[in-house]
Amino acid sequence: MKKIVFLGLMGVLFLCLSGCYQYVAEHPEKSKAQFYEDQRDCEKKARAYSMERLQDYREGEEIDHARRCMRDKGWRYHFRK
Repeated sequence: MKKIVFLGLMGVLFLCLSGCYQYVAEHPEKSKAQFYEDQRDCEKKARAYSMERLQDYREGEEIDHARRCMRDKGWRYHFRK
């Protein structure tokens, strides 16, 4: 019983702490407005790529393609407290 309560409390603690962190993108030379322009462009390309390969589409592939595009444009993703 003690193990179950302990694991439950650890789970709640983990969920609380994980909500405090954000996954953000940064670029050394570009502004936040340029981030949204690049993001819109990359999402558009990823959507077109997914529609082109609709038969072979796997869940999450569009997101991976968009993030890869953003990395190619110089954006780096990391967790921020």
